[in-house]
Amino acid sequence: MRYAVSLFAVLVSGLSTVCFAQSGMSYEAAQVAMAAHDPGAEAAALEVDAAEDQAKALSSLYRPTVIASASVVAYEKTLSVDLSDTKQRILDETGQFLDTLPGQFPPAFTSIVNLVSGRIEEAVPGLLAPLPDELRYRAKDVVVRPSLTAMMPIYTGGALEAVQDGAAAGVLIARGGQRTTASVNQVQLAQRYFGLQLAQSLVSSAQNRLDANERHLANTRAMEREGILPRSTTLEVTVLRDAAQRDLQRALREERLARLSLSRLTGRKVEAVATPLFVNRTPLPPLSEFSHAAEINGNGQADLAQGQVQIAEAGERLARAAMLPRAYAFGSYSVDPQSSIPTEPDWLVGATVSLTLLSPVQRRRLVSAASARREAARAQQRAAQDRVAGEIERSHALAESARTIFLSMESSLAAARENLRVQEIAFREGVGTASRLLDAQALLATAETQRASAAYEYDLSLAALLAASGIPERFTDYTRRDDRMFIDDK
Repeated sequence: MRYAVSLFAVLVSGLSTVCFAQSGMSYEAAQVAMAAHDPGAEAAALEVDAAEDQAKALSSLYRPTVIASASVVAYEKTLSVDLSDTKQRILDETGQFLDTLPGQFPPAFTSIVNLVSGRIEEAVPGLLAPLPDELRYRAKDVVVRPSLTAMMPIYTGGALEAVQDGAAAGVLIARGGQRTTASVNQVQLAQRYFGLQLAQSLVSSAQNRLDANERHLANTRAMEREGILPRSTTLEVTVLRDAAQRDLQRALREERLARLSLSRLTGRKVEAVATPLFVNRTPLPPLSEFSHAAEINGNGQADLAQGQVQIAEAGERLARAAMLPRAYAFGSYSVDPQSSIPTEPDWLVGATVSLTLLSPVQRRRLVSAASARREAARAQQRAAQDRVAGEIERSHALAESARTIFLSMESSLAAARENLRVQEIAFREGVGTASRLLDAQALLATAETQRASAAYEYDLSLAALLAASGIPERFTDYTRRDDRMFIDDK
C-alpha cells in the first residue's frame, strides 16, 4: 500500500501542475494536492499498513513453533553400581545347579560328575574375585548439542482468539483514524479554499467602496470650488475615504493570510482559484437521507468507537482466559544423538495441561475491570453516534439556512444597487446629501458581504454535512451541478 501511495503522489504532482497552469486551482486540484502533501494523511495510511501487518502476523497463533538450537555443554557424570549382591547370587545359583548335576547322569558316572562339580564350585569364587563389589563410572566431556524443539497450543481458554480479535480491532481503529483525518482535511480544505474567495470578495467590495469614495471626494471638491457645497462636507467625505482605505488594507491583509493558509495546506503556491463560491438553488435532500448514509457508510468517529468496543471485548475474553486451563503439545529431537548426554533421550513428544490454582493477581477483579471497560466503550460508542447525528443535524440546518439567506439576498442586492444609483444621481444634481450617498454605498457593501458570507457558510456546512455522513467525496458533485448560483450573479 505504501508503494501505491508513493506512485499516487507522483501522479498527483503532475496533475496539480497541469491544473495550476490553467486559470487557477480548481477545488478538485486542491483536493489532489492536499492528499499528496498532507503528512497527517501519510501518517494515517502508514498506521493502517502497520495495523494490517500486525493483524496478519497474529493470524496463525495456533500453528506450531519450531526452534533450531545448538548448545555447547561441559558436563561430568558419575555412576555407581553395587555388584556384591550380584556376585553372591551367582555363587548361590551356581552351587544349586552343581548340586543337581549328579542326579542327571547314570550311577556309573556319579563319581566323575561329583569330581567335576567340586572343581567348578571351587573355581567360581576365584573367577568372581576380580570383580569389585562396587562398579563406578565417571563421564566427563564437552559436547555440541544441536536439537529441534517444537511447541503447539491446543487450548488456551480463548486467550489467543482474544489477541487476534484485538489486532483486528486495531486495524479498524487505524482505518477510523484515516477516515477521520480525511474528513477533517476535506472540511479544512473547504474552509480555506472558499475562505480565500470570501476574503477576495471582501477585498473587491472594499476596493469598490474606496473607488466610489474617491469619485465622490473628487465631485465634492469640485462642487466646493463652485460654491455649491461647504468645506465641512468635503472634510466629511475625506474622512470616509480614509476609512475606506483602511478597510481595504485590512481586507488585503486577510486575503494574503487566507492565500498563505491555502498554500500551506496544498503544498503549492496559490495564485488564483477556479471554483467560485456557490450555492445550489435546489434544496438539499431531507435530513433522513444523510442520516441513512451515515448508517450505511459509517465515518471515522464511528469506526474509532467500534474499534474501541472490540478491543474492550477482547480484553474481557483475555481476562477470563486466565482462569481457564491451557494445553500445549511439545516435542524435541536431538539432531546428533552421539553428542547427547548419556541420560538424555534422542527424542521426545508429549502434551501438558496447566491450570493456575493460586495467583498473586486477583483474576476475578481483572475480569470485573475488563467488563467495566467494555461497558464504558459501548457508552462511548453511543456518545459518538449521538455526536455524529448532532453534526449531521446542525450542518444540514446551517446549510439550508445559508441557502435560504443567499436566495433572499437577491432582492436586497437589487434594491441596494438601485438605491445607490438614485443617490449618486441626486448627489450629482445637488439635491442629495453626501451622507445619504455614503449610506447607500455602505448598504450595498453590507448586502454583498452578507451574500458572500452566506455562500461561504453554505459551502462549509455542506462539506461538514457530507463528511459527517461518510460521503465527503460527493462534495465535488455539488460543485458541478447545473443549479449553482454565484455571488457575482446579477
